[in-house]
Amino acid sequence: MSFNIFVSYSTDDISEVEKLKLQLEGTPIKLFIAEYSISPGENLTGKIIRAIKECDLFVVLWSKRAESSGWVSQEIGHANALSKHILPLVLSKEAPPPGFIKNLKYLPVHQDPERALNKAREIIMAAYDRKQKLLQEQKERDSLALLGLGAFLLWAFNK
Repeated sequence: MSFNIFVSYSTDDISEVEKLKLQLEGTPIKLFIAEYSISPGENLTGKIIRAIKECDLFVVLWSKRAESSGWVSQEIGHANALSKHILPLVLSKEAPPPGFIKNLKYLPVHQDPERALNKAREIIMAAYDRKQKLLQEQKERDSLALLGLGAFLLWAFNK
């Protein structure tokens, strides 16, 4: 099972993105990081819109630099419009989260980076576990439905 995360960030904050990426190494989590997920010549807008649509979790690294990025604001707006679960990581106390996410509880990376990134990993892995549990429950329901159908068909043909 895959669990997809879209990471929204300013390219000037790529070192912070790397720290998040390291936190999730060795897990089944798939990160969409435009810097690495889009090849030269590919349609940026199309790939980004598709990745946001397909993501299970939208993580935004918010900073002064992200505040000045038109891309980050558009990505947040798109994720919000799709009712995606958004996890804000605030990198700078000088940049309060913007309108679409200002009412969300955020992780203050600027206060204690290691603690905030560990907490982000916990939140992400809990979301992954919830998805995995839901998929397993659906699989069990589907199996029971097939068993019931099989039993009914056996009964019907033996009548």
